[in-house]
Amino acid sequence: MSQLTAQPDLPSVSWTEDQVIVFPAGLPGFQDSRRFIILSLPQHHPFHWMECVENRALRFPIINPMTLRSDYNPKIGREALQSLNIRAPEELCMYCIVTLHKPLSDSTANMMGPLFINIRERVGKQIIIENDDYSPRERIVP
Repeated sequence: MSQLTAQPDLPSVSWTEDQVIVFPAGLPGFQDSRRFIILSLPQHHPFHWMECVENRALRFPIINPMTLRSDYNPKIGREALQSLNIRAPEELCMYCIVTLHKPLSDSTANMMGPLFINIRERVGKQIIIENDDYSPRERIVP
């Protein structure tokens, strides 16, 4: 696991409009924040950061859920993903928002509310799944 801390200082990065991912409905609790960029810093691997471009103080640590659970397979209905206009499986990226704590071993990932992103159209959606196999507070360190 990375040397990520609960409140890391992130460098200010420049971005271009073609890097922005739009969440048309926002995120639960953050409906007014809809435009984000994803930052990948080698020193934070396997974590990434999803930062709001309208409010740079709003950012979420995210992780590919397959990094945590290789058997992760949320059941999502076709209609739930329809608004993302996915044409091929390789267009779809999936992340989970992480809640960082000190110590890092107390940190959790929201496996019940994954983020789905169409990388071709740069549009995303958080989908809450109903499945007892996954928790909104799944420990990231076993």
